[in-house]
Parts: sequence; structure tokens; C-alpha cells
Amino acid sequence: MENGLIAVWESERGSAVPEGPSVLKVLPGVGLDRARFGESRSSHRERLGSYKAFERVPGTGLTDIYADGMIMLSYDELDRLVFIEIGGETAVSLGGTQLTGRPLTAVLEELTQRGFPVEFDGDSSYVISSAGVELFASSTDDADEPAGGVSIARTG
Repeated sequence: MENGLIAVWESERGSAVPEGPSVLKVLPGVGLDRARFGESRSSHRERLGSYKAFERVPGTGLTDIYADGMIMLSYDELDRLVFIEIGGETAVSLGGTQLTGRPLTAVLEELTQRGFPVEFDGDSSYVISSAGVELFASSTDDADEPAGGVSIARTG
């Protein structure tokens, strides 16, 4: 899937993002490097390849799933991207910090050091409101577990 969504390369020297593996890069307020808020569903379907569509809640419109269910893109009534969800097995980075596949405590500490304030929602997720990103804890009892998923919403 060379031209697909998961074939995005990012290499930033000195960061926790590994060199080589496919990494989805979060662009705060914009979306992802390959799927930006406001872009059309048809452009994503054309550019990102194979997908499945499903209606998450009756009457709310279709959500498209890419990369074997690991990347979900939700659209408004005009078929413009408004929300992104990514499963924890997919490599995702924000500002040079790899968000998935690492102990959540290390991710949260690094984000804070890089100037991204993180707040616990009191339930099971950590919010980086300045970037529109939310990290979902796989287990609130074990902070050494990696994030179970990432959601991205438009900011501002």
C-alpha cells in the first residue's frame, strides 16, 4: 500500500519517532499529513485506497475505515472531514513524539517537555487540547501500557 495512508514517512532527528517505519503525522488544527480537516471524502477515497464505510450511529452519516480498521475518518453533511480516529497499533506522532507503541507515561512526559500540556479527563483518556488530540488509555491501572488509540479533532 505504497500510496496509502499508512505509508507516510517521517524522520525527525533527535525525536522519539523511529526512523523508517510508516508514521502518521498529526498537524495540530489541520488533521494528518495525508488527511486534512475540510477535505472531501471523495478525495480521501481516491488518494488513500481501499476502505469500508459504515454508519456508526443511525442517521449520522458514514464513517470510512482505512488500513484494516485502524484509521477511521468521519465527515459532516457536506462530506468534509471533521474527525479522525486511529487505532493504537498504528504509528502516530505529534511534534516529533511517537504517541503509540510506547508506554503512555513516557509519551505524556515527552509531550509536556515539548510544550504540549496534557490533561487527564478523569476517566480513560488524556487530552492535548492545544493540538485537538486525545490519547485513550488501554488500562488506567497500568501506565506502562501504550495508548489504545488516538483521536484528532479540529481546534479553534
